[in-house]
Amino acid sequence: MRWVAAITLALGVALAAPAPALAAPPPYYPPIEYVPAARANYDVGRTMAITQIVIHETGGTWFSAVNWFQNPRSRVSAHYLVKAWGGGILQFVAESDTAFQARVANPYSIGIEHEFDPRHGVWHTDAQYRSSALLVCAIARRYGIPADRAHIIGHNEVPGTDHSDPGPTWNWTYYMSLVRACSADRAQAVARAALRTVDNQGFVPSAGLDPETVSDEVALLQWDLAYLGFMDADEVAAGGGRFGPLTETAVATFQESNGVPPTGSFGAPTAAALVQSLVANPSDVAVVDLDVDTESDDVARLQTGLQKLGYIDRVTGYYGPMTSDAVSTFQQDNGIEPTGAYGPVTRMALATRLRAPASGDELGEAAQDGQLAAIAVPLGSVMFVDVAVMP
Repeated sequence: MRWVAAITLALGVALAAPAPALAAPPPYYPPIEYVPAARANYDVGRTMAITQIVIHETGGTWFSAVNWFQNPRSRVSAHYLVKAWGGGILQFVAESDTAFQARVANPYSIGIEHEFDPRHGVWHTDAQYRSSALLVCAIARRYGIPADRAHIIGHNEVPGTDHSDPGPTWNWTYYMSLVRACSADRAQAVARAALRTVDNQGFVPSAGLDPETVSDEVALLQWDLAYLGFMDADEVAAGGGRFGPLTETAVATFQESNGVPPTGSFGAPTAAALVQSLVANPSDVAVVDLDVDTESDDVARLQTGLQKLGYIDRVTGYYGPMTSDAVSTFQQDNGIEPTGAYGPVTRMALATRLRAPASGDELGEAAQDGQLAAIAVPLGSVMFVDVAVMP
């Protein structure tokens, strides 16, 4: 929202008042200072799920915005404000509460003000853009919001608004490149560091998963089993990565089919059998992790798969915003954190969806003789990976 005039009231009384404690944000949030808005300027709780982030400009200095939000007669607030100089972040309203910042979008959005006061020489800065992008990236991660312009919008894009911020000096292209970059960096860190997979076999989780476990490794296991026909893809998409009764039954059935004692737990013998089963039933999806600004045949292979499923309309071989948005949408449709980056869980979900049954083919175009192979094959065959599989 733009401020008609800077408010020059002193902050002393307002900031000296004791602030109610907020629950600590997730550890991946940037540093935040809590400055509570007046209780009359927001509603406690939400009536809708959080699905959008609204970008505002203050039209005044950051301290005039603080005064306005702490004035109970103003009836306005925002969840956050990002300062121009240094990019410091202030929080006024808990994300779980409804700030008065975007009218019809209030129930389902989080509002972020950006200090901007050209009359007094306060312009947008690189520090502000970068700090805001980190905050948006964290919020998007927390609520599964795609990092695209359909979900990160300006105040001037809210339906029925009469506001014009952010104005023409706000660089959407640069800002969204920062948001996408931090989303991809985070996704790759998860894929390469946090997600544990069998050595040199990035499509099979490490052994040691038991019932009631909730993790990305479980989600990868579930998509592996769905690809092989032991689980329903739609149930996997809705399962949230939980090792529940359906997964336990699927693992036991897979074990029984592959000569492994049907315990329902995912140990080393089952992991080895799963590697061999997937090698025996190769897919044409890209086998490496991919993120923005990559250009390769693997990107073209990813795009081809997304095109077949209707998520993208052309194949360029370049992983830009078009591909990132398409991957995010695919992830969201399949219960995967919508990072826009391509890693093991997304890879197996894509392989599974591409293998979905076609008309007249119970197991899809990749199936042979009406059933999936579950046997070892000679080493070095065409497979998900380009390394030999040790028996």
